[in-house]
Amino acid sequence: MIKPIQLKKGQKTIIYAVVAILGVFLIERFFFSGLRSKIRNLNQQVKLEEANLKIGMTMRKQKDKISSENSRYKTYLEITDSSSEREIITKFLKEVEKIANDSGISVINLSPENQIDKLKNCKKYNADLRAEGSEERIFNFVNKIQSSNLLIELDKFSLVAKDEQADTLRLETMISIVVPLLKNESAQ
Repeated sequence: MIKPIQLKKGQKTIIYAVVAILGVFLIERFFFSGLRSKIRNLNQQVKLEEANLKIGMTMRKQKDKISSENSRYKTYLEITDSSSEREIITKFLKEVEKIANDSGISVINLSPENQIDKLKNCKKYNADLRAEGSEERIFNFVNKIQSSNLLIELDKFSLVAKDEQADTLRLETMISIVVPLLKNESAQ
């Protein structure tokens, strides 16, 4: 039989310490390393989800902005769906008259031009406008035209005093709207 080795107290302490250190090392290596790698993976997933959330929030803001722009220009987009040029001209002239009435100017003459300018991907409808009003009301009208949902613009613009006192101004302008062509119209 093998005789056990007799160790001194200091040697036993060293052996116990080495066994304890090896035990801790083995426990850490087999049990805690798996836990540590799972925590590392979870941290990576959290960072990835945070990045996706930031992208989603940005996209949500852009979606809200696009929705508000879409609702703002809904009238303009509906005008392109009109079946005839007559309907487009009618909506265009009604919008100009409405803006003029809201601005408080008097429309003397509003007549569409017979010639429709056909551009590359759109048509430009023109109308001749003659109106009268105070300086403040005319500039209010111009501001409302420029911010109209139908994307109306003033091409030629002339302001003349109606009388010597210049209380009332006469506005003569060429007003136009550009309407995109539908796909089937642009192919023609």
